[in-house]
Amino acid sequence: MHAKVAYLRPLSRFGGPVMPDAGPLATPRLKPAAPAGSVGPLRREGPHRVMVDLSHAADGFVGIAQDIRMIFAMLDRLGGVAVSGLLMPTGRHDLPRIETGRPPDPALAAGVLHWMARNWSDMDYPRVLGRSLRRLIELRRSLRGTHALVPMPDVDRSGAIWRVLFGKTLGPELRARILARGFMATDLSVLRIIDRANYLPFLRPKTLAVQACDFVLFCMPRPVRLPPGVRQLVRFHDAVPVTDTDTVSHWRIGMTHQRLVRGCDPGTVFICNSPQSREDLIRLDPTRAERSVVIPCALPWSILPRAGAAPGLPVPAIIAARRSQRLAPPAVVAGEAAPAETAAAAPYLLTVSTLEPRKNYPGLIRAWERLASRAMPDLRLVVVANGGWREDEALTAMRPHVASGRLIHLEGVPADELRALMRGAACFVFPSFNEGFGYPPLEALAAGCPVVVGDLPVMRWMLGEAALYADPYDPEHLAGQIERLVCRPEAASLRAELLGRRHAVIERFLPETVAELWAGLLDRLRGEAVGRAPAGALAAPW
Repeated sequence: MHAKVAYLRPLSRFGGPVMPDAGPLATPRLKPAAPAGSVGPLRREGPHRVMVDLSHAADGFVGIAQDIRMIFAMLDRLGGVAVSGLLMPTGRHDLPRIETGRPPDPALAAGVLHWMARNWSDMDYPRVLGRSLRRLIELRRSLRGTHALVPMPDVDRSGAIWRVLFGKTLGPELRARILARGFMATDLSVLRIIDRANYLPFLRPKTLAVQACDFVLFCMPRPVRLPPGVRQLVRFHDAVPVTDTDTVSHWRIGMTHQRLVRGCDPGTVFICNSPQSREDLIRLDPTRAERSVVIPCALPWSILPRAGAAPGLPVPAIIAARRSQRLAPPAVVAGEAAPAETAAAAPYLLTVSTLEPRKNYPGLIRAWERLASRAMPDLRLVVVANGGWREDEALTAMRPHVASGRLIHLEGVPADELRALMRGAACFVFPSFNEGFGYPPLEALAAGCPVVVGDLPVMRWMLGEAALYADPYDPEHLAGQIERLVCRPEAASLRAELLGRRHAVIERFLPETVAELWAGLLDRLRGEAVGRAPAGALAAPW
């Protein structure tokens, strides 16, 4: 049985071999900076000291938050890398100022973590302060130039860091190891970086006074200044606010995104999650072409099959526990039996993403309605989707089917339960209009569920011949591709054929494979810093 393939293999730096034939991502796509043989193997003067910005790690279960959690954990498991965490609030907070040289302050450090848990919330100004006065206060905070850091004392390394930043992706077996790392907290917030870029672009970027590290890896573009000798790395996910402006909440988001990219130091290295995101980066700022590289997101360990793993909750129990109440019919709210509870006994399609326009929920629902009306009247649709933005169109399309019990909307589904839902689904559907990278269909393949995805270049780069592709703008085409997998005579053989191709796909995105790309990049940058490798173009286009 394919599920018994050993996906969890040791890294070469853990003392085992790198997996053979892992596809084109097995080594970094680094353009040679000198003739072959002119630069020998690098000798380290010590470990690479990498501080990872965790500001978006509190955002949710998947996407950017999952990516940065996995990067932290992968770097931590690499030999020759000393990783630490940077705690940075996202919203406009009311924390006291953190001064350079300040002694450890457990309460202040805990306050930073509290604001991270509040995510993008802003501070509550007293009503007596007028709007203009509040703006003046924020302007004064934005004018401040330098922000210091304080260490998180051991007393603060309780469950809070794990619950807020790591627990939604990483398994409990990693908890002690992750919490043993160093964490530093700053009062510099993401929204105040954005305020400065938007409203005070004539000022130099704010300075983050980090110490004792070689690299700071930011999980999104952050135009900040770092001390001499500290290299800035930026994770770049997509340019959706510019390329798909109709799917975001305000046109200014696109302007802000571009300013943040262009405001980063010229020496910043951008690490893109796919060739398509790198192309979008270069369109936003052509000067980044020679200092950008592609390293994909890694599949989380929690979604990969493990020998001897205990069976999870049955699907009916997951539906009962995770059902969203936002559109639930009165019978469900009252705790009475509801038709949706029978979903586990009927075949169901599954989709997973945030509720937002780019994910194409109305198109998916129209395709499902057509398929159900002509071929499978008992086919359910299970939607795992946390709240997002501009949700009205999606919720309107979902509402009548939730009321009838044929569409089941779930929220807050953890990784082990998501895997169980994927294993039980007839098909996983992901008809997005655009993506920088697509975690959910990759996870569905790893769980043994065949997938139909929107016909996007990034999806073909990721999934190759292990998926079916549909025009996301054509509900009839989407319905036809789903029909091929779930109810036509050749469905069983097609499913087996697609799932038989998944192993080569999955191996390209295993943590062990992706971690080697990060190790290669850090080696190359260390070589530049000590003069053993000339600075130059990092990556050729894919």
